[in-house]
Amino acid sequence: MSNPEHIVVVTFETTPENQDEALEKIGAYIDSFLSRQPGFLGSQLHRGLDGTSLVHYARWRSEADFQAAGEKARAHPDLPALRLYKPAGRGYAVWQSYPRS
Repeated sequence: MSNPEHIVVVTFETTPENQDEALEKIGAYIDSFLSRQPGFLGSQLHRGLDGTSLVHYARWRSEADFQAAGEKARAHPDLPALRLYKPAGRGYAVWQSYPRS
């Protein structure tokens, strides 16, 4: 299946004590900066049920759009605070979609 979208999945490490704070900080960054970048199509921020992680799943029009946003993000003032949660991201391309049967 051909799909030009670029998918980015970023995991963050949290503790049960700081997960709510991490959600607020990362969510504010997504809302005020990331979602306003050219090529951003949408995303979801997921809370780990045991309190030890977050997952951000984002859809981009293309890998080039994501890379351009990443260049701008390097100078974003919130980035040092977000790095405390040890973000680890990877890019993906949709191979197959499975609609509900």
